[in-house]
Amino acid sequence: MTQITFTPADYTEIRRRSVDLHSKIFKKLTKDDDKTCAKHLGVWRNKAVALESDEEVDLFADYAIYGYRPRGFNMAEKYLRLFSRDADEFELALLRHMRHAHYAIYQADETDGNEFLQATDVFSKQTYRLLDRQMAQTAYTGLMLAGYLIDFDDFTIQTGGTVKVTREILQADEVVHVIDHIEDEQLASFLSDAANGAKLARAVVSAAFRLGQTGNFQHQAV
Repeated sequence: MTQITFTPADYTEIRRRSVDLHSKIFKKLTKDDDKTCAKHLGVWRNKAVALESDEEVDLFADYAIYGYRPRGFNMAEKYLRLFSRDADEFELALLRHMRHAHYAIYQADETDGNEFLQATDVFSKQTYRLLDRQMAQTAYTGLMLAGYLIDFDDFTIQTGGTVKVTREILQADEVVHVIDHIEDEQLASFLSDAANGAKLARAVVSAAFRLGQTGNFQHQAV
């Protein structure tokens, strides 16, 4: 097995391959999986998944791949376990990182205006070196986002299903319900548990759907 170490120079290829893998993984979901995810996010209506825009489709797919954990692991790991024969070495290496994607609410601290921005996790206070060419050019200090992140050796990327955290979302019943049940001493480590990350992801994304705020932040393909 070839050992692949990802570097910032691989960014465009990582993004391209991630889009391909997301599509492949999403197609492996069953009708029951789709129904369950839609019910989680409040978009199951008239016996069908009710999505009204490309942004809603992207958020739904991202939650289904990373936040939906029916057997204790996400769909990226399920794909890795069951369909690894369909992936090449680059995809296999990428899937091994994708299966460890973690949910975070984070705030932009500074950007180099080109490729990288520094952001701080609101819960753990961990600092992320985010590689995102679009956001590095448009982000501003204090911008708060929520979504799944994938860590590499010396940089981190977003999975693509990112929500801009507004006052309305922070005050949404779904989100308040999760946050209010976190003990003070557990706050820093709360999202280190993938199951807790899934709970918060479900709350934030369902609030974004209900409030019509799925289009506040978009990640453009490169």
